[in-house]
Parts: sequence; C-alpha cells; structure tokens
Amino acid sequence: MMIETTETSLTIRRTFDAPRERVFRAFTERGELEEWFAPAPGDVRTEIQTFAPEPDGERSIRFHTDDGWFGSDGAFEEIVENERIVYTDRWANFQETEVDSRVGVEFSDAGDGTEIVLTHEQLPNIDSVGGAAMGWENSLGTLDEVLAEP
Repeated sequence: MMIETTETSLTIRRTFDAPRERVFRAFTERGELEEWFAPAPGDVRTEIQTFAPEPDGERSIRFHTDDGWFGSDGAFEEIVENERIVYTDRWANFQETEVDSRVGVEFSDAGDGTEIVLTHEQLPNIDSVGGAAMGWENSLGTLDEVLAEP
C-alpha cells in the first residue's frame, strides 16, 4: 500500500488479489461493506442506515463502540460499474470536521488482481488527514482479509 498526503487530502494505492468486479462489489453492496468498513481496529460494529449507490443516492453509516457511536453521512455523486465511485462524506457528531469531504475510488486491473486508487479530499486539516489515513489503512487491511476468504 502506498499513501500520499497533503494538508487536506490523501491518496492511497493498494492492490488486492481479487477480480475488479469482486473488489467493486465490496465497495457498493451494503452487506459487503459492513464486513470490512470500520474506522479503527477493535470492537466496532458497522451499521449502514441508508446506502443507495447511484448518483444522488444517500449514504449514511454509523459505527457503534462501547463508548457510543459516530458515523458519516453523504451522497453518491458518480458510479461507473467496476471502474469508479465518487461520494461526499460528512462525519456526524464531530463539530470540528463539519465539512463535506470528497472520496473517489478508481478500480483497474493489475495482473490477476485489482488496484484501487482512493482519494479523500477536502478534509479540514492535517490531523483529519492523519485520522482518515489510519482509518482507511485499517479498513483496507480488513478488506484484504475478507477478499481472501473462500
């Protein structure tokens, strides 16, 4: 995995040992996403409240921990099957990050696997970039494990 950061954005490149259609499905199907997408390791339960992967489709996810919950809301801007996803993202109940950031994921063939290039832009500050990078790194690690399952 390669991560590049600026003051307000990050780019992650990662290759998975799975076909592009399978990796795309992990990002765009509710039950699939719930298996791997969590912001931190440990006992975090992911609950997708609304998830309509189509332009203008809503996206609302809650993460439950022993200490309470946090989450994000947004909307899909663009979906190109097996190629590209773009959506807005706003973290719920974090006053300091009440901005609409933009997440884009591009999928391409890499030998027998799939490379993704994930960009998370318009984050409020460098601390948010670091937190987002850590969250994505953890989640994509879990995705790699899920994709390896038979």
